[in-house]
Amino acid sequence: MPERKTWIDLLRGFCMLAILLDHTEIYYTGDNLIDYDFYVVNVLVVFFFLSGYLFYKEKGFRLRSKLVSVARGIVMPYFIFTTLIAVPKALVHGRDIPDAFFGIISGQASWFIAALILAEICFALLLWISRGKTIVLSAASVLSFITCILLSDYPELYWQLENACMALPILYLGYLYHRHEKVFHRFNTPSYSSFFLILLIVLKIYEHRNGVNLMIEPVQVNNWLLFVIDSLLSLLFLLTLAKQLSRMRWLEWIGARSIVYYFCAGGVPLLVSKGLQKANMGFSGEYYQVMIAFLLVCVFTTIITWFVYRYVPFITGRKQRKG
Repeated sequence: MPERKTWIDLLRGFCMLAILLDHTEIYYTGDNLIDYDFYVVNVLVVFFFLSGYLFYKEKGFRLRSKLVSVARGIVMPYFIFTTLIAVPKALVHGRDIPDAFFGIISGQASWFIAALILAEICFALLLWISRGKTIVLSAASVLSFITCILLSDYPELYWQLENACMALPILYLGYLYHRHEKVFHRFNTPSYSSFFLILLIVLKIYEHRNGVNLMIEPVQVNNWLLFVIDSLLSLLFLLTLAKQLSRMRWLEWIGARSIVYYFCAGGVPLLVSKGLQKANMGFSGEYYQVMIAFLLVCVFTTIITWFVYRYVPFITGRKQRKG
């Protein structure tokens, strides 16, 4: 077995905490206090990119192995987790229970996971058909990106087709990066990380002042060129930074179990927010209150995740450890 690349788990863990913060803000305060475009879109892109990174294998790509991995590691958890929370979620949001189960079957129950499933299956088939030829993969990725733009006027498609079309070229970027990773080693320095961060901050300020929208669920991007530049800069900054940081085992632990964290990222912030409101600790305008809610969300989500991986790991596609 190849040695696990801890920087991947570290980066996933950081991005997962960012998602939890975003959802905590939304459920606890009713809105994003920190603009969505400042960081949420970037961490979602990172997740797609890292999934593509893991597609590349030096010994060659095996379609059957990858499809089995997708089925066990993403498809099965999607159906198990969304089914478990379907009824409570429907009751909380006042929706019909049959509609909730139809949402699961049609890939509407968890937009990101559904889009990732479809994108990974399509990219796996594309790799197999093209034999990894760059010209074919590049052409298909460009076509997929154009299709995403065209489908952006038709949100809520089955299995998040529009988001999957956006995710596929990002998967390809991750695959390409891994394939030519040695070329990028020169950028893993504090100087380059600082440079990418400064450029990204300048770009974010420009986007904010000019009303640029980068929301990707539903797809509401109004400047695709800036979306591409923004995504590339944030990827370069976060990748170079993650590869320079010392090991953070707690963050790596979160990253290695990010799929369970993600499925908890809706329900736990909602329940924590309602609990705080009933305890007369609702949001009153001070951001430290959000931090308290966020800390509680992290604690409860971690407990649930630990329980799942300790006692029922099979629902994440893993085998139960003896002893």
